[in-house]
Amino acid sequence: MNPGQVMLGLRLALAALLYGFLGLLVWMLWQDVRAAAQRAAGKGRRLGRLLVLEAGLPQLPTGMEFPLLPITSLGRAPTNTVTLPDDTASLEHALLHLRDGQWWLEDLASRNGTRLNDTVISDASPVMPGDVIGIGRVRLKLEVE
Repeated sequence: MNPGQVMLGLRLALAALLYGFLGLLVWMLWQDVRAAAQRAAGKGRRLGRLLVLEAGLPQLPTGMEFPLLPITSLGRAPTNTVTLPDDTASLEHALLHLRDGQWWLEDLASRNGTRLNDTVISDASPVMPGDVIGIGRVRLKLEVE
């Protein structure tokens, strides 16, 4: 065997190892993406919703629903989970979050305050299904599934 044939054999072996490594990497990434998709599908179950009881705004009709996320932000800014087109609501008005199976409502130092069952809250307060959250002129009812 001459040195040219040995070099060719080594190059082919190196190419095979490289393609094998890349194939293994693609397979592992595919498995990880599938597992993440299955976890996301399991988490995709609905946590509940906020139901508009009254708003007095044409952009926010009574009966409109907003799905809840584990951390749901409420306010006038379009970056919020629940955007409320009410000029009496702050840009980032309140935060509704799930902690240890319990929903909590927190006012984010808004100018007009956040109400829970017509009581202005100052600290994080537990929210039960059926409670009414008031932000500006908007009243939202918490419904949990």
